[in-house]
Amino acid sequence: MHASLKQSVSHRSSRFSRLWTVFPLVTLLFASPVLAQDPFRTGPDARAIGPALESAFEDFFRTGEFQKASQKLNKAQNENPNEPLIYTLQAALAYQNGQRDTMLAKTQKTRDVAQSIESKDPGRSHLYQGIAQGLEGSSYYLKDGLIGLPRALTYVNSMFSEIDRARQLAPNDPEVNLFVGYIDLLLNKYEDALQEFRKAGPPYLSYRGQALVYRDTKAYPQAQAMVDKALATAPQNPDLLYLKGQILALQNKPTEAVAFFDQALSLGKQLPESTKKQIRLERTNQIIQLSSQKQS
Repeated sequence: MHASLKQSVSHRSSRFSRLWTVFPLVTLLFASPVLAQDPFRTGPDARAIGPALESAFEDFFRTGEFQKASQKLNKAQNENPNEPLIYTLQAALAYQNGQRDTMLAKTQKTRDVAQSIESKDPGRSHLYQGIAQGLEGSSYYLKDGLIGLPRALTYVNSMFSEIDRARQLAPNDPEVNLFVGYIDLLLNKYEDALQEFRKAGPPYLSYRGQALVYRDTKAYPQAQAMVDKALATAPQNPDLLYLKGQILALQNKPTEAVAFFDQALSLGKQLPESTKKQIRLERTNQIIQLSSQKQS
């Protein structure tokens, strides 16, 4: 295992609490399709994922219409049963809906399919085997909350081992780079995350990842520039609108922040209830700050 990841396992258990709350949502970080229906690659490196999965990507990642995406993922499963991303996304949807049994079944399918493609696509094979480990660990958080965290942590070493293997096999693969970038971000490995995101694809998720790094390192002008680039590609993505609202709030611009929080909430049917609740809370805080500014 990569030495820095070993250190993270030993010294950052609090970060893993966050990891298990958001890990399944990492699968919401893939995005719009490009050539050959592959959202990550072009030219001879592109994988033929099939039209149903391509269309599901549009619903899932550009506009956040999860219900439509769910229906298309079922069709995609029939079109291309040996594509591990399909089952990963189905597991993520099950997590959002609190359907632990379904989530575990789709997680096992992710693992099985990932193992079956190892000889022809080893980088993706180990990436999705690692994702499966993370998903299974997160199922214990879904079931028991923080009480389930010790059981979830038992999956950390194997998850990182698989993802490290994917990194070694495909160090410049945009899909691997994207996922590793988010893991590095969760571990506060900001410079590593930034380097991974710069090699990641598709572009709007590369920009989003970089915006998160800059936000967390308090480089707010750079964060805003990156989220603006992402929004230029996906202007109706509620998660990106929410992120821009956060960055504006951190720059002490409550009026502008509230406007973007409102735009995100206007697309509320596309967001998980927990996300909408958090946006409302942050919006209220900005209203309070705005009121204080007017009174002073």
